[in-house]
Amino acid sequence: MIRKFSLGIASVVLVVAPTAAMAATYGFNLSLTVAVNCTVQHQPTGFGAISGDAVSLGSFREYCNAPTGYDLVISYAPGSLEGTRIIAGADEIILNGSGQAVLSRTSGPRVRERPIAAVPGGNGFDTDRFELMIVPS
Repeated sequence: MIRKFSLGIASVVLVVAPTAAMAATYGFNLSLTVAVNCTVQHQPTGFGAISGDAVSLGSFREYCNAPTGYDLVISYAPGSLEGTRIIAGADEIILNGSGQAVLSRTSGPRVRERPIAAVPGGNGFDTDRFELMIVPS
């Protein structure tokens, strides 16, 4: 009888021992790197409509996932568009003919859509294009 009892206790210890060892906590660290992706898409809806002195240039959608933010830069032919006022939502700048200007700055990632309009300077619209681009900070 003692032999059966000892054998029974040994069996219980063998069954419990692996369970206790399996109860240990294991962990790992997971790190991901997400590539910065920034785009500006022009939508010509309302293009050419005149409201006061401003000419509608449609709207644009900006998207940027840069964690430190970005600058929305307008690029145009140097020497042109001097004095032209660009209005994008609540942001407004007057171009000085340098060929590049920061339209707005954002301190974090963002997605938004804004209307854009222009009020011509003294020389009118003396170029047929400009470009909006996002420069991550």
